[in-house]
Amino acid sequence: MKKFFVAIMLVAVLVCAVAFTACSPEDIIPNVDKTYTLVAPDGAPALAVANLITQIPTEKAVYGIKRKVVSSSIISAEAIKSDVDLAIVPANLGAKIFNTSSGYKILAVVTNGNLYITSSISCQVNSLQDLKGKIVYSIGQSSVPDMIFKTLLTNAGVEYAVGEEPAVGKVTIKYYADGSEVISQLALAKSENKLAFGIYGEPAVTNSFAKGFEQVFDLQKLWAEIDDSSHDGYAQAVLIARDSVCEDSEFVTKLIKAFTLNESNILEAPTKAVGNIKAIYPQSALQSNITMDVISRCNIKTVATNTLEGRTYYENTLKAVMAINANLIGGKLPSDGFYLG
Repeated sequence: MKKFFVAIMLVAVLVCAVAFTACSPEDIIPNVDKTYTLVAPDGAPALAVANLITQIPTEKAVYGIKRKVVSSSIISAEAIKSDVDLAIVPANLGAKIFNTSSGYKILAVVTNGNLYITSSISCQVNSLQDLKGKIVYSIGQSSVPDMIFKTLLTNAGVEYAVGEEPAVGKVTIKYYADGSEVISQLALAKSENKLAFGIYGEPAVTNSFAKGFEQVFDLQKLWAEIDDSSHDGYAQAVLIARDSVCEDSEFVTKLIKAFTLNESNILEAPTKAVGNIKAIYPQSALQSNITMDVISRCNIKTVATNTLEGRTYYENTLKAVMAINANLIGGKLPSDGFYLG
């Protein structure tokens, strides 16, 4: 009898364990009429949803927000899955999704650039002209930041090429998959007392200062100098939604306000913000010891695009992309249908 009771208890424990695994707190949002799934890529853009509220009531219904974080390498496929209602995607991808399949609207820019150029050893650099004849290791080939950097070089009258070795009179760009690979190349150059430059994002930039690297340029500030905007950066990642989500205009308005509130929340409690991300995506690259200063350099700010100013800010980034490779945004600027009325 005792063995039978123990066996029953073990089965009960296993059933409970399976139920708990399948239904984490993020999967169950009580007391809502409808739940929307919001997907975001890991890294700095994920901070835009770190402390986002999970319930938004309107006159029509009470909506639940289920946050989902995925690897940045698969966000393009995840964003258009049938069970995804809202997504944070690279600025160019938002435009491309609309231009190729419609059915979506842009709500806001939520990440305004978090890339910096560092040097392997101490050097005197005053302008982008000083990068001529040097090699720049970079992440994000054919991404928005890549197009921004190339636009900045062109605007400064600096030619660029993609290659393995430095070229006289040009900036040579060599691409790597992520920031860790760029940092490895800079470390190798430093060990040989060679000057090299790298482009990668926060929070990896601040963490790499411990290796003796130095920041030489802030890409956001360089862009702000040539962009007629009040924002200190460019549109790096945006929030898009299916048309059906936008049918309740009160919900959309409150959602954008929730993103704005999240900005101050993650600054006030950085480690809590990272903890919230790791709760839904344990393998997140965000480090638990992140600081307020690093979060501020991630440039998580909400710029609604249903105003002329917000739309212009976003489109200026798209124009930079389109001038180099129009296919990255679907061949043209999105029409009025992409924007909220």
